[in-house]
Amino acid sequence: MSHVYSKCVSYSDLTAGSPEEREFLQWLASVLDTPYVWMHLSPVEVLYWRDVSTRLESPSGVVGGLAMPYTKPAVVEGKLVEWGKDVESNIAVVEFPRDLDDAKYLAIEAAERGAAAVVFTGGPPRRIVVTGDLGYSMNSAPPPLPVASFGDLSKHLGERVKLEIETTSRVTFSYSLVAFNTFDDSPMVSAHWDHWLKGAVDNCAGVEAAVTTFSELVADDVPIALGLFTAEEGVAPHVPSFYWAWGSLNYLSRWRPNLLVNIDAVGLGTPRMYAPPYLHDQLRHMGPVESPEPHFDSVHYERWGLPSVTVSSLRDFWQRYHSPLDAEVSFENVLYAAELAKRLAKIKPPTPSVELDNFHVDDPHVAWSIRYNYLVLFRDFSHSDVVYVDVFNFLKRRGGEYRRIDLLGGPTLCLYDCTAAFDVYRELTLLTLASHNSL
Repeated sequence: MSHVYSKCVSYSDLTAGSPEEREFLQWLASVLDTPYVWMHLSPVEVLYWRDVSTRLESPSGVVGGLAMPYTKPAVVEGKLVEWGKDVESNIAVVEFPRDLDDAKYLAIEAAERGAAAVVFTGGPPRRIVVTGDLGYSMNSAPPPLPVASFGDLSKHLGERVKLEIETTSRVTFSYSLVAFNTFDDSPMVSAHWDHWLKGAVDNCAGVEAAVTTFSELVADDVPIALGLFTAEEGVAPHVPSFYWAWGSLNYLSRWRPNLLVNIDAVGLGTPRMYAPPYLHDQLRHMGPVESPEPHFDSVHYERWGLPSVTVSSLRDFWQRYHSPLDAEVSFENVLYAAELAKRLAKIKPPTPSVELDNFHVDDPHVAWSIRYNYLVLFRDFSHSDVVYVDVFNFLKRRGGEYRRIDLLGGPTLCLYDCTAAFDVYRELTLLTLASHNSL
């Protein structure tokens, strides 16, 4: 069924709410319109954003680049000044950090230093989302200044240039496509179709694998659902700093399959399984399995303690991530991911069991999510690590090592002095449970 992949990569910047997405959605629906398969569309409000043109005009010529989402239109004139020098009122030039998500911290620092704009170089140009908040919350956090990405700009350093960023955006509705062959509760295999640039690995290959998995399970009369999500790359209309997995959050908040098997960024490298530890014993015989990572649509299931597995080779793909180099895949890898997803969709996830001293929680998944969840950790304010941990043990033993700790998608537990983060989290848990029990 490589025609699904081919159709998907025929669109560059297939973004939530775009006319191209509507066309692709209609095409997908026609592909899935087979006997004994029902479909519905799950609406989600999104910010449709498009990079119309991004260019740098210098005395020595014009250089084309990429606007970084979700930068607003801008025309900025100033000197191109390399990072580490006085960037005030000028355009700061900085190489992409090793952790690409740290681009936002450099942009925030550039804004604090008075830069008029910041452009990233080093390696291929990329579309990396930049927001104006240090953490990852649902609060509004648009970019703090115009941000773009270019190839090598070394010969233009010190020149007075004009940066022109022409983007358009509007609030609109997008839709996730859900197909199923049963009205009973069942597992769901999922993937997101929205992508930046060509999106071969991330995530047209995942869509191909998910549709293949679903179609073959339907042919075998296995109860199964298919979730093809919009807005994994972003974004909600208010541009939160927790910008990704917005489409799946809207769907999974209302309808929750008994197991989520998600496929994201496959097609190159070694596919790994990412799942909560209470599933690991069932998965080890199928291949490499690790604790969850937050980059995927499964992040919400993990935050809620629900059973999910993501199949991904993202770790082997960073050199091409969100760049024009993401233009090809190995179909053997795609078919392997689909075959693995078929096996995963047939497992019976166990009920998690976890000790919560002095807490009474009836729902075992809620209990698990209290004990095991994502923390956003700052040793300084130029980098953060998002880690899935035993929250109580981690905060008790290591909380004092950090200057700030947040719950992913939630509140800040401490700032500057984190020695009391354990106590804050414990009190927060008590308040949350008390509020829940009073409803």
